[in-house]
Amino acid sequence: MKKTTIALSLLLTAGLTSVAVASDNHRYDGVEVTIPTLSHDYYLGKDSGATHYWHGDNQDMLWIATGGNDAFDAESSQVHPQLTAHSQKMDKGVFAYKEKFFQVYGYGLTSPMIVDGDKGLLIFDPVESVDKMKMVMDDFRKVTGNKKPVAAVMYSHWHPDHYAGVRGIEGAEEALIIAHDTFMTNVVKGSMGGTGPALGFRVDYSLGTLLNVEQGGRINGGLGPDFEIREHSLIAPNTLVEGKFGQLNMEISGVEIEFKHVPSEASDEITAYFPEFNLLFGSEVIQGESFPNLHTIRGTQYRDPSIWFPGIDTLREYKAETLMVSHGRPVVGAKHVDNTLTAYRDAIQYTYDQSIKAINNGSTQEDLIREIKLPKHLENHPWLGDFYGSIRHAAKQIFVGEMGWFDGDPTTLNATYSVEASQRYVEMVGGKQKMMSHAIDACDTGDYQWCAEMATHAIRVDLNDMQPRLLKAKALRELGYRETNNNWRNWYLTSAQELDGSIDYSKKINLQAPDLMAEFEPSQLVNALRFSLNAERSADQHFTIAFNFSDSKEVHALEVRRSVAQFHKDFAGEAKATINLTKPVFLGLLVGKIDFAEAVKAGYITLDGDAATVPAFFALLDKPAENPKITLR
Repeated sequence: MKKTTIALSLLLTAGLTSVAVASDNHRYDGVEVTIPTLSHDYYLGKDSGATHYWHGDNQDMLWIATGGNDAFDAESSQVHPQLTAHSQKMDKGVFAYKEKFFQVYGYGLTSPMIVDGDKGLLIFDPVESVDKMKMVMDDFRKVTGNKKPVAAVMYSHWHPDHYAGVRGIEGAEEALIIAHDTFMTNVVKGSMGGTGPALGFRVDYSLGTLLNVEQGGRINGGLGPDFEIREHSLIAPNTLVEGKFGQLNMEISGVEIEFKHVPSEASDEITAYFPEFNLLFGSEVIQGESFPNLHTIRGTQYRDPSIWFPGIDTLREYKAETLMVSHGRPVVGAKHVDNTLTAYRDAIQYTYDQSIKAINNGSTQEDLIREIKLPKHLENHPWLGDFYGSIRHAAKQIFVGEMGWFDGDPTTLNATYSVEASQRYVEMVGGKQKMMSHAIDACDTGDYQWCAEMATHAIRVDLNDMQPRLLKAKALRELGYRETNNNWRNWYLTSAQELDGSIDYSKKINLQAPDLMAEFEPSQLVNALRFSLNAERSADQHFTIAFNFSDSKEVHALEVRRSVAQFHKDFAGEAKATINLTKPVFLGLLVGKIDFAEAVKAGYITLDGDAATVPAFFALLDKPAENPKITLR
């Protein structure tokens, strides 16, 4: 069998043995685009002749193109044709409904809805970056001529693509900021107060933020053209929807609105209904023109499908004439809205019910990813393509969410450590070059998954050997080019860059931005320090450090007690040392802008009690890893 050598200069300059892989110019032979850019054949019937850019009826809606598409939307031998058609849905412009409701579309992962009130604008879900939101507002005002100030902003939930661009709205600091009462708690937990560091580097892989927008890189964001946070901001909510399934009825600038808590994609999700116009803003309960992310591979707590699909039933009860959502184009016409909502909820219930049925018959995660497939009438629905969420990783997560990670085979309870297992496999087949020969043969026959798995064993024997790393990178790219799902494709391609050394960490997302942290309460900032405690160095320590915030008259403390740091809110006990400072100074310490010793010398920080305990305390805290390896391990 003739083998084609990997043409990478890195391989040659490193003086490594050439490895062979097949060239594949027929990746998409026989592939049909079943979910086209326009949905009219589905909603209006075959040969309708309709060309309007939204879904459903051609009435009461206008589309004003503003020019450009930030997704990669050209046909390419490295992009699945379905994914190209999906990118072509993301042209920039403004949807205008009855000259009252406007969706500024295609400027980021989220497409904000703007409502024209009597004396001010109501803005729903600012896009993910300040600069993008400024462009949204500039183009909205240019298209409409509307110069009214902002009266209110709604954050549908805590994910940054629904709030992080808020300071791109002039005057937002003086507006009503509406969210669920758990919003800030969730923001803190998803940034410095929990898994924020891990979410940050995993988002870079799943949303492809380290990749360039090009045929061999990031194609689109799945729910919008891209996801890049160049400037992260937050203004804390001042108007809250309270409690589980809570409702808040308001009139804002002459517009009647019913805000409702509908836990679904996020636990704090709220929607907005406009009874006078029978228009529903479904937020991300309907996630976008894609199968929903019942699980996100970047990492999340269990998104319970049995809670999500009843939330969609709540939306169906409105019997809305028009649907706008945070991601995706509007749907016009009551029967088309109902069709969309029904199909979406049925896809979720089907995935959940059939997964539970299979689990009850003995299926494992490994089985579910192969067994559970959507029925044909849902598979090619315009809102259920495999572009962002995927039934493949959703069914697998349902097993974990309902049953836990253990698959039932006791050999997996304490399996041989993967690195040691790989070393044994390599030895068993006759050495690393023999393992590489198997991997190369797999690539040459187009079995790229097996190629990547075989190369992984060779990599673990020597992480610095570029030959198996480059082969695995090639296999991952081939797997990525065949994907319609953006999260899968981006992870394949970013991992390939990690393996071949071309990864650019300068573009990584910062989920602990200073403007974000400035909105946190002092208690939240102090409590977050416990996640940095080094268990080994604190194993024999027991003392309490208090933080006295002079600007807010609050005292909070951390009690270090043999590898655990217990948080004490509103501390009134005896501390071994007390640090007196203000919140801005504390923020400066946390983000590395202020040196502790220099701040003490300058008088910005004073200490009470045993001053020597303070540096000892900070010496027990570790910073998160800067750029941890995800694939190369």
